[in-house]
Amino acid sequence: MTSEKKIGMVTIGYLLAIAVLGRILFIIPNKRYLNILNIEDFYVTSCLVIFVCALLIYLFVKGSPIKKLLSLIVVSIIIFVGFAAYFYASLPAYTYEAAVRKVETFETQSGKSVEVQIPENREDKLGVGNSSYLKMTHYLYYIYLNVDGKPVSYRFNPLDGQFEMQTERRLIN
Repeated sequence: MTSEKKIGMVTIGYLLAIAVLGRILFIIPNKRYLNILNIEDFYVTSCLVIFVCALLIYLFVKGSPIKKLLSLIVVSIIIFVGFAAYFYASLPAYTYEAAVRKVETFETQSGKSVEVQIPENREDKLGVGNSSYLKMTHYLYYIYLNVDGKPVSYRFNPLDGQFEMQTERRLIN
């Protein structure tokens, strides 16, 4: 096997490894947010940008295969660091637990008796809001309380902490 073929195999292996590691990079915080983060947009976009850069490097950059591989490594690191920095800086301000505490505090401050009801199923905790490309999430949290003995539910936006009373949907025990 010639050295050019070896470098080609190393390049393909590197691209596969960076794709797997990039996926892990975006999955890490997702569990804290009930798996509502829009990791697919960030992951796919960063991989496509790296793929396009790899094509441009291998088609238009003159030089040895090692120089091309090193250029690809530098470019892919810059791209993933940029996307990861944006991703982690844009994480929602509230996890489900923090949202429950905020709504519970709001109701308690008005002097009412408050009992939190946390659903067992993830689906009962979530609602779909507006989706857009590279938005961190398009889900809303549903928070259920018994306020002075009456069932009350709230829709909570995890991105900005805004919430509103929602009367149509209630947790059934």
